[in-house]
Amino acid sequence: MTRANQSFPPLRLAWTALAKSWSSKIDKLRRLAGRPGRGMPLAAYQEPFSALVRSAGNLADLRPHLLVLVPWLPIGGAEVLLADILDSLKSEWRLSIVTTETGDQALAPAFAAITSEIYHLPDLLDRRYWFEFIAALIASRDSKAILSSGSRFLYKNVKRIKARFPAIRSYDILHNDAPKAHLASALRARLHIDRLIAVNERIGRSLTGGGARPEAVAVIPNGVDYEGVFNPQGVDRAAVRRRFGVEEDTFVIGFVGRMSEEKRPLAFLAVAAPILAAHPHVRLLVLSDGPMTKAFGDAADAAGISDRLHHLPRLDREAMPRFYAACSILVMSSRIEGTPLAMLEALAMGCPVATTDVGDAALVISEGINGFIAPIAVPEALTTRIAGLVDDAAALQRMRAAARQSIIDTGRSADAMLAAYRALMRPEMPA
Repeated sequence: MTRANQSFPPLRLAWTALAKSWSSKIDKLRRLAGRPGRGMPLAAYQEPFSALVRSAGNLADLRPHLLVLVPWLPIGGAEVLLADILDSLKSEWRLSIVTTETGDQALAPAFAAITSEIYHLPDLLDRRYWFEFIAALIASRDSKAILSSGSRFLYKNVKRIKARFPAIRSYDILHNDAPKAHLASALRARLHIDRLIAVNERIGRSLTGGGARPEAVAVIPNGVDYEGVFNPQGVDRAAVRRRFGVEEDTFVIGFVGRMSEEKRPLAFLAVAAPILAAHPHVRLLVLSDGPMTKAFGDAADAAGISDRLHHLPRLDREAMPRFYAACSILVMSSRIEGTPLAMLEALAMGCPVATTDVGDAALVISEGINGFIAPIAVPEALTTRIAGLVDDAAALQRMRAAARQSIIDTGRSADAMLAAYRALMRPEMPA
């Protein structure tokens, strides 16, 4: 259960005693809590802070504390990656997660299995009290480090945090190098972030080219568990196809990603619709949810292909290998990516990938071997190449074998990735 879904314990210590136990700089916290908004009782502001009182069991835990800042916890590649990283780090760190944006928190249960301390600030406090809550959390937990994954709050406040807590270390994961996205914010805050973690070499070059110190940039390529979880030998392909309502001889075009503008789900329909028009045994299997869901459904209706579309709003993480196994090919129509996990996972499962030329896709996809690549501005260029596979079972089988082999040959393993994160973020041992 996350902190947003449970009531906070009553104050067991007087508020003034708690405040005095922290540094004198936290005095502002008491003043803020004593001046709530109009019509808001004092207790409404004290109770969230009272949750920061550490229990006896928590005090006995001698692991150093890591504060994790994220916008939210939807089911997305960045969030799935973060969950894997935190699960790997939890043996060496105590963890608290703070989210700062409203919206989909569908992956929250996965994070709750890693740590019970999850604070959704929009559900707890007015925005003007957020910084002091974070400061109180750092002080009460004696945080040694902060890990951010796309947190605008960190970019805006890291200088203030470091001024108040000079010894705290800060890490930020960059998932793409779109100039108007988090890259620009990270570069503005670069003097106060100790290590900028790029998920591919291209992002690393963008960081150093933008003024980040080379020694502050770490490149840790994304990886997947291709020997265990994402291994087609562990999946009965015919059985999973039946589960998704797909006949064995059906050509299935897959899509997985958030229903949002940067993933361009309508461009996916533009790629797929002509193939469905020409081939009656082609179906679409879509795993996606988000703000463009209605627009996507309306577009499918307008194209007359709704009856050949199986749309899943979400799927348990452990079912993802079965999803990829059911697909003949995965289409990615994004305009912004870094190294998308969906691409790596699909390839590991022997599913070729047809994608726009985003992130480091060109380093992973070999044209006509394990997938296809089209310019970002012309995703429809994928249509004819995918259509050529529909009635060519031998070519499709060759691409399926090459897809999995390409992941094995590049060594993009989850073990290597997680070992790199543990090494980079290993706690400093006291002298």
